[in-house]
Amino acid sequence: MRPIEFKAQNVNGVWVCGNFSILKKKIGNVDAGSYISNSAGAPFAYKVRPETVSQFTGLTDENGKKIFEGDIVKVTGDEDCEFTSIVEYFGEGDYPAFDMTAPEDYYFESNKFSEILMSSSYELEVIGNIHENPELMGEAE
Repeated sequence: MRPIEFKAQNVNGVWVCGNFSILKKKIGNVDAGSYISNSAGAPFAYKVRPETVSQFTGLTDENGKKIFEGDIVKVTGDEDCEFTSIVEYFGEGDYPAFDMTAPEDYYFESNKFSEILMSSSYELEVIGNIHENPELMGEAE
């Protein structure tokens, strides 16, 4: 079972990881908003920008870096196979799933993301994310 973890940019633009919560109304002196707990967990949490919240896929790239939804990855394989793609979440309920789009010239039989990661023929490297590196998104389409 994969660990459930989220990352997001706090209101100062610094990335934080941990458990994700949404407060719909003010509780004591804590304002309503989106929060991610710090690495030590409760009782402290960072207020985050909700549009930057990304879920951990449970997988790491070739350098051991955790892969989150919204990450832009470079895929390198045999025979001049190289492209970039965005990791996207499309699961529902208890069945989260992640995928990425490969260019039409590359054929993958099933879920491209898991197939690429499980294959010894491909290397995957996180090169950025959609929030900090939008210029890479053109390469990933």
